[in-house]
Amino acid sequence: MNERTSRLRKRLMDTDPYICPERAVIFTETMRETEGEPIVIRKAKSFARVLEKMSLVIGEDELIVGNQASKPKASPIYPEYSINWLREEFEGTPYKFDERPGDKFYYTEETKDTILSLLDYWEGKSLYENFRKNLPQEINDAWNSGIIDDTWVSSAGLGNLLVDFDTVLKMGLEGVIRKAEDRKARLDLTQPGAVKKAWFLEAVVITCNGVIKFAKRLSEKCSEMAAAETDQKRKTELEKMAQISFNVPAKPAQSFWEAIQSTWIILLALHLESNGHAISLGRFDQYINPFLEKDMKEGNITRKEALELVEMFYIKTNELNKLRSWPDTAFFLGYQMFVNIAVAGQTLDGRDAINETSHLVVEACENLRLFTPSVSIKVFEGTDPAFVEKAIRAMNNHKGGQPAFYNDDAFMKILDNMGIDKEDQHNWAPVGCIEAGIQGKWDYAAKGPWLNVGKVLEITLNGGIDPATGITYLKQERDLSTFDSMEELFEAYKKQLHHFMELQVITEHINDELHLLSDINAFRSSLVDDCIERGQSLIEGGSKYSADGGPTAGTITSADSLAALEQFVFNKKSFTGAQILHALKTDFEDMATTPTGEEIRQTLMNKAPRFGNDLNEADKWAVALTGYIGETYQKDFKNSRYGKGPKPCCYAYSQSPVTGNIAFGGSVGALPNGRKAGEAVNNGVSPDTGSEKQGPTAAINSVGKLPSIWFQKGAIFNVRLSENSASTDEGVRRIASLIKVLFRKNGIHIQFNVVGNETLREAQEHPENFRDLMVRVSGYSAFFTPLDPKVQEDIIKRVEFQL
Repeated sequence: MNERTSRLRKRLMDTDPYICPERAVIFTETMRETEGEPIVIRKAKSFARVLEKMSLVIGEDELIVGNQASKPKASPIYPEYSINWLREEFEGTPYKFDERPGDKFYYTEETKDTILSLLDYWEGKSLYENFRKNLPQEINDAWNSGIIDDTWVSSAGLGNLLVDFDTVLKMGLEGVIRKAEDRKARLDLTQPGAVKKAWFLEAVVITCNGVIKFAKRLSEKCSEMAAAETDQKRKTELEKMAQISFNVPAKPAQSFWEAIQSTWIILLALHLESNGHAISLGRFDQYINPFLEKDMKEGNITRKEALELVEMFYIKTNELNKLRSWPDTAFFLGYQMFVNIAVAGQTLDGRDAINETSHLVVEACENLRLFTPSVSIKVFEGTDPAFVEKAIRAMNNHKGGQPAFYNDDAFMKILDNMGIDKEDQHNWAPVGCIEAGIQGKWDYAAKGPWLNVGKVLEITLNGGIDPATGITYLKQERDLSTFDSMEELFEAYKKQLHHFMELQVITEHINDELHLLSDINAFRSSLVDDCIERGQSLIEGGSKYSADGGPTAGTITSADSLAALEQFVFNKKSFTGAQILHALKTDFEDMATTPTGEEIRQTLMNKAPRFGNDLNEADKWAVALTGYIGETYQKDFKNSRYGKGPKPCCYAYSQSPVTGNIAFGGSVGALPNGRKAGEAVNNGVSPDTGSEKQGPTAAINSVGKLPSIWFQKGAIFNVRLSENSASTDEGVRRIASLIKVLFRKNGIHIQFNVVGNETLREAQEHPENFRDLMVRVSGYSAFFTPLDPKVQEDIIKRVEFQL
């Protein structure tokens, strides 16, 4: 970092996250004024009005401009999605925003009063509250019991989105407007459905013009500041920034600086239109690098100046923030917005796609040591090994698990299996955590209720009854005390899983219908093919590709439990099923039995085979379980856009649970792998905490056996290494070899933490000395000290390997 970037980073670190009422006030005011108009027009006008009236903040030293709220790192409020939690949490239920155990937000009494004064208007109109009213009782029961949960896409907007930044840079938003106007002119309004399409296309024009006017407001602000500036260097910069914001994103970008600024404004506007998170940047190096090449060839920019602009862009992405309800926050701890940025990979003809911007992205990540954007390296057999090693060294210096590594070939096989066109497969990019989307052609790379796989196993073992509530979901004839074989138990488990998958799909269909009534967003839709030509928004089926699927948690924990039951109940017959069931119901705490509950637990924990050790006795259950879930999602269910234009419109498997493995773990009783009630379940396809006994190679061999062909929504694989693992060239080569071995086995992803327990414990005791200590949490990084202590402990308990 240069001195200026260092100052901006320090300012960012010193800034507390606040709640900002501006967007809510302006948006609500316009929604009141437009009642009676089509919802797509109302949303468009309200979004454009926000951009017209919101405060503009241009900080000292900034070269990339545009703000989400009235202060950096402040979060706007989106009352159109959910309101009850705002009332509750302002009053301290379960916490006041500034007293949370993690992800605190600060506010003034004026902010509180302003927001509360708006909420009466949204009574009966907010999406989440109406959604819960319209769910069948069984689904609400399952939600309240921690079996499924769809808060993330019902109390907020639809995110996990990757729009066509490339097209904006090439044609500008004026080009998008012309495209929409041309399509509208070709409509025959006498045809059924044409009027609705005309409304959508009108909304596209309104929103794109709103973003253009916002950029021009920034241009005017820069000009005003330049006129008052006495430092000639800064005056010249402000004048240049004024010119750039006047040009982009309205018109095609003409320089590297313009391309970066245009990309930022689009990303910012998408966050202001809706508060769905995980709006990602895709293959940034591929669409940005032509501008760098041109500028460098013409002598308009130096490499040092280009790196500074990328670093400034990164700092701006860290100003984005989102206030979630506490129940939702528990699944997404770490102030994360899940802005993913991908580099490397391959071209359409299979050549290595690494370029100069790829290097700048990695260097900026290493220099800044921030948690956003999540830098992702796409690796295939033709990737330059030197670049992979450079990324590993950057990861070692970053300390927070970035960059992470993705198997380009494996993801292309997954997409091919789903029916994605050959010419698009290479252009996939991670969205949000690690789910795969095609730039500018996919609607929502992940969307749908979460599924607690561990809780479903607990219900199966109890005969279809949730022991915590006594509710029977799908009644079974037998429970663990009466199953005759593992085959019978596993068949019962699959039936229960299928039942709850059905509830997931029903939940998501209801959710989509309510979004259709109240949440059609024209701006993001205008930047995804083929919404304009079809005259349909994303939620209506405007995209080329679509596949839903919410995160799952606890698959590996469940597989370990099945392995333990097979060994000790059905093979060795060390315990009866009744003994195990009683031990589970009493959380292994009944000391009056023979053997005692704790003796049973120790045997299950320490003598049963565990996934992550390259033991087929355990791995076979992980393979069987993931294979069943993945194939069932993709082959048995269709999402709400099926038959409306996109393909394949199936559901797909996500093992990217963010911190949901901890949140969901709280509702799961004791399990047969020795896990006690309320403890976290495993994260993604990572071995259960503390399970790996045979080193990282054995863990990779276990993960490599899983049927990754079903993992379009991603499968997190955490590996924790000692702090000195990548400090030498030999260590870097060893890590590169681990990645290569996993990817040759069709593993799709791997990420590393390289922070030791001694450092983490010291950070817990003296957080003031470790404000910028970074860790990899799940499919994202976060600063360690603001995390909920439960998340901190989950990270500390992961096995640390010495290479």
